[in-house]
Amino acid sequence: MSTQQEDIAIHHLVMHVMNKEQHGIPELLPSPNEKAVREASRRLINDITAKYSGRAGKGYGRFEDDRDSYPMGNIASDYFVSKTQDFYNISVRMLNHLGDRANSEQMSTGGFVLIAHIEIAEHHYLLVALLTATLGSIVKDFDVEDSEYLDISKLRVAGRIDLTSWQDEKERYISFLKGQNTVSAYFKKFLGCNDILIAKKETEKLRDALREFVSENNIEGDEREEFLNNAHNQLQTLSKAGTPFDILTFANELWPSDPELLLEKLSNEDLQLSDGFVPDGNVIRDLVSFKGKSQHWSLKFDREALLDGSVTYDKDHDRLILSQIPEPLRKELLSETEENEEEDE
Repeated sequence: MSTQQEDIAIHHLVMHVMNKEQHGIPELLPSPNEKAVREASRRLINDITAKYSGRAGKGYGRFEDDRDSYPMGNIASDYFVSKTQDFYNISVRMLNHLGDRANSEQMSTGGFVLIAHIEIAEHHYLLVALLTATLGSIVKDFDVEDSEYLDISKLRVAGRIDLTSWQDEKERYISFLKGQNTVSAYFKKFLGCNDILIAKKETEKLRDALREFVSENNIEGDEREEFLNNAHNQLQTLSKAGTPFDILTFANELWPSDPELLLEKLSNEDLQLSDGFVPDGNVIRDLVSFKGKSQHWSLKFDREALLDGSVTYDKDHDRLILSQIPEPLRKELLSETEENEEEDE
């Protein structure tokens, strides 16, 4: 669900600490209690949510069926469904579980573990983010002093569970930042997220989003043709090579004049477009072709046919006019029509 310009209600929030260096063992420091929501924490949640929603390269999925190996589904159920545990206690369980998963990934590092129950547009979420502190400067009594602050710009490990969509039995209700390395894999396991991708479905979402993008941004004529052809060529190259799709790389190559505009479209959380799938060749052909059928006929033609005039759409009479008909088909049609004329006589 998109979170842009939506009010965020914060029901609960807690900040734990997980100290860990690469190749080290995590040290967990749980907060002694849940803190009241203050203006500073509201601002932090708003900043994290905006950063998270705008980030490309998220994975999407659902809870693993094996709750013994992936207990997050049980933890969420104890809190949100059966209500047998309060927020603070499930946050400590989540911290302990995160520590176990981080311990299995040597390259993982620690930080401040923010866990929050938030609500956006009547959807309840569990938000988990691993934050790091950065040393900055402040001016106090006309003098410059060091000051630590949470650096949201370096948000690398975060995820959300859409509790409402989960209870509504939606297909996918967990999202997480995938990143460019293996570190995100331990966090996916922490969330208990099964993100198995169906290439055809992901490619269909991408195809439809690209069509919407050119329409929404009034890209027309030759520019529209060039955009969709380039998109087709890039995706076809990935498909033939078996190379996984990467949103950031794709946007930078396809729309270099303003990649952020295309990224905003493809990263929209309502779309739930994942990285990592190999584009389906049959689906991406739709970017450069049109097809349709009725009870008595089916038709498919390339966009090039509209440009060279061999196919014309008469919108006033809602009909297609075909030119340059292949000779074998022309002869069949002539033969058929002549026979019908003789029968009428």
